[in-house]
Amino acid sequence: MPARSTRTDLLDTAERLIAEQGLAGVSVREVIRAAGQRNNGAVNYYFGSWHALLIELWSRRTTGDALGRELYAAAADAPDRLAALVEAYVRPFVSEVAERSPSYWARFNEQWLAGIRSDFVASPQPLVADDPAYPTIPGLDGLKQLLTDIANELDHLPVGDRPARAALAARFVVSALASWERDRVAGVWRDLDAFATELCTLMLALLRAGSADKRSSQVLRDASGSVG
Repeated sequence: MPARSTRTDLLDTAERLIAEQGLAGVSVREVIRAAGQRNNGAVNYYFGSWHALLIELWSRRTTGDALGRELYAAAADAPDRLAALVEAYVRPFVSEVAERSPSYWARFNEQWLAGIRSDFVASPQPLVADDPAYPTIPGLDGLKQLLTDIANELDHLPVGDRPARAALAARFVVSALASWERDRVAGVWRDLDAFATELCTLMLALLRAGSADKRSSQVLRDASGSVG
């Protein structure tokens, strides 16, 4: 087995600590110490800055890229385009989680999304936080377009509600996979392939659910009709 590099140790340690404690709960010095480095300037030496380390954390995740491009392209001609787009979101993410054992990637994403506005698909700069602690991550245009395409397929919802529903569904998948990672550490995980299939089914059901406003109105009508 080839020797691990200091860069890899710092990246892996940062991902794990952020996954466990959140971005705001981790200091650069803590990452350096946990990675076994004595030089307090190790992050600056190897990456140039803390933000540059975070950007590289995102950019090194390429296992799902080819699969994502393939599934996204196939969705253009799929009989059920929304279902195909859901597969294009879930399957590459799962492939990244499967890449390492233990995996911290879903938990890292969960912590990252904690600092992003809830309706991030509708944001002028999706997946970019207002918090200066979050750097702008390059190379996410494909993911942004995928989530926008998913929102555009939700023609059963009012136009203004579609991006929020897509964002909610995406967060559901991230949190579910983060729970899978925690379960795996505890030794009670489910088969990841079967779990991925279930995630696709549930995400699709969430996206296709009717408008909350319409359901609330129906409940009120039913309640008023039963009085007297």
